[in-house]
Amino acid sequence: MSAACVGPFVERVGEELQRAERYRIFVSLVVLDLDSLKNGNARETGEFDRLVNLIKGNTRSIDSAALVNPRKMALLLPETPRQGAEIAARRVTELIRQSYPGDFSENVDQVIPLEMASFPDAAGAKTVKEILSELTEAEPN
Repeated sequence: MSAACVGPFVERVGEELQRAERYRIFVSLVVLDLDSLKNGNARETGEFDRLVNLIKGNTRSIDSAALVNPRKMALLLPETPRQGAEIAARRVTELIRQSYPGDFSENVDQVIPLEMASFPDAAGAKTVKEILSELTEAEPN
């Protein structure tokens, strides 16, 4: 995936993080590792695009979802504390499990690894900026 595809999402994360810092409001970022999908059909880029659209259709209008590289999908959740992000992540992983029933076991949390960071929460091992930096550095050229 080119930087041009990821650029608008990265810019939006930066804007929301600045807004959160300025007004001391929450913002959360969830990154789902889709590499664990077992079915080859689900690995097709068109299928991942369909999945991103499904997620967008089932989240709030202020939330953003993007495929940030061929294996990872990110969700930006403005005005959402970590607890709300955990609920959203469970709901999204359930949507994915329902969309690809042959790809998952019963315990979807073990099947779709995810990273999560919230601002200003300090509960995560990484900050929103650190996760965003890793995502942009990990992009294939």
